[in-house]
Amino acid sequence: MLRRPAAIAVLLCLAAPAGAALPERLSETGLDGPGVRAFEPRFALWSDGAAKRRWIALPAGTAIDASRPDAWRFPAGTRLWKEFSVDGRPVETRHFVLGEDGRWAYASYVWTGDDAVRAPARGQTITLPGGKAYAVPSTGDCIACHGGARSPVLGFAALQLGPAVPALMREGLLKGAPAAWAMQAPDFIAASPAERAARGYLHGNCAHCHFDGGVPVPLRLALDVGQPPAPVPDAAKVLKRAGTRNPYQQMPPLGTREVDALGLALLARHFNLENVP
Repeated sequence: MLRRPAAIAVLLCLAAPAGAALPERLSETGLDGPGVRAFEPRFALWSDGAAKRRWIALPAGTAIDASRPDAWRFPAGTRLWKEFSVDGRPVETRHFVLGEDGRWAYASYVWTGDDAVRAPARGQTITLPGGKAYAVPSTGDCIACHGGARSPVLGFAALQLGPAVPALMREGLLKGAPAAWAMQAPDFIAASPAERAARGYLHGNCAHCHFDGGVPVPLRLALDVGQPPAPVPDAAKVLKRAGTRNPYQQMPPLGTREVDALGLALLARHFNLENVP
């Protein structure tokens, strides 16, 4: 039986052979095939309260190039899936496919009954039970967030996997990685659990744009393996942008229509700020 998310629409970003067309149905993507493994990032991206599940499949006999600890490179044929759930019902799954030409293919799938059907490349808006609107992203939205990041795969990375990395090392699924990872999970330097939580939140929600070489603004929110977080010169402005859904000001700029009140409170406590908008 096909694995189903706990919501109503499924966005799939899939890795496939060069020139191959992505299938029209989620059941045809190989999600229930051999070699598919579940994973969970430590610092999740806020998705308006949707619950998520994730899977990855590497081609047999291949490994991820981890010689750049914060920018893993994946072998051709890598496939990833990300399911979204709303109120316990499957809504969206996202799937990437990395082609032989080094380009990622993306598609969105919307759940209908026991399967999900590919959404238009332009994206679409669906209405959930109760009347809530749910936006399925366009291919351009996928590329906007993933294409310019240090690695297009945001959640399957050294700091995001943390304690799961030594097992990957023992399985031979990482090449070029620091030998110490076989016994000690990669991490960043945090002065306290509160700092770890707050800077991890910013990493999960902002690092795909705000890293050295990313968007041309003097704000570095990405974390690096073995290093302390970079200072945040104007935390109040960061919280203001995170606390609005004005489309011309909000951060992140895509993928969310609702403010994450708990995340905002976490950041306010860490940066000792009050009266956050």
